[in-house]
Amino acid sequence: MYRVYTDETVDRAIAKGLEELKVSEADVKIDVEEEGKKGLFGFGRKDAVVRLTVINPELKMYESIEALIARDAEKADSIVAEEAPEDGGAPGPITEPSDSMEKDEEADVIDTEELEHVPAQEEALDEEVRVQISIEEAAEQTRTYVERIIQDMNIERTSEVEVVQNEVRIELFSPMAAKLIGKRGVTLNALQEVAQQFFNSIYKSYGVITLDVEDYREKRRETLENLAVNMAKKAKRTEGPVKLEPMPSFERKIMHHVLSSIEGIETYSEGAEPNRYIVIEKK
Repeated sequence: MYRVYTDETVDRAIAKGLEELKVSEADVKIDVEEEGKKGLFGFGRKDAVVRLTVINPELKMYESIEALIARDAEKADSIVAEEAPEDGGAPGPITEPSDSMEKDEEADVIDTEELEHVPAQEEALDEEVRVQISIEEAAEQTRTYVERIIQDMNIERTSEVEVVQNEVRIELFSPMAAKLIGKRGVTLNALQEVAQQFFNSIYKSYGVITLDVEDYREKRRETLENLAVNMAKKAKRTEGPVKLEPMPSFERKIMHHVLSSIEGIETYSEGAEPNRYIVIEKK
């Protein structure tokens, strides 16, 4: 599913496409079909041509580009239909949201800062217990601990745990998966950090916790790989530094791995955790 856009420059053509599709550069694969030419005194001028192909799995669920573009209008129509009175009369007057309504909306947003301060364990464990516990036992206790946190968030869920050597994978299943994941995975990442801290407190040897919801990690990896390619092309095209949004270290590692195989660019990280980000430059 793709659409071709033209404009005076490549950047303007891309911006036009992103605006119409209501997506970000991470949601699409960008192919420059024509670089465009300025011409001389108006002669020989040629517009740039770019192809934007939708790769975001959630957006690919729409049957066509037209349906994707119209998705916001469809949501608005459904909201109006739900709010319309059953007797067919005119809808009531539109009012400003009350304080209680604003509080309800805020309550639906998970505060990831609170997750970061969840105590790793309620009771101190002595060194003997930490040495004796197996990684399978530690994994199961960590799964239970994560479930307890999510229960306090009033989110329905089930979970499975798998141990492969020193890696513990906890898979979560929920009808409220989007809320567990959060925007760009921020809630899931915070839960994973808390789970890792708890695991480290009960298991003395080395182990890595990976928390996932409905294969989100793999989908996010594909999104990051595509974003890396898009931004490398942008750095070459603009010949200026391209700064990405802050990411956790394991996501930056994915980006660096992809970018290391692209010739003509260099990458490095700036900033302090948790706001550390990648910068891409043309060599």
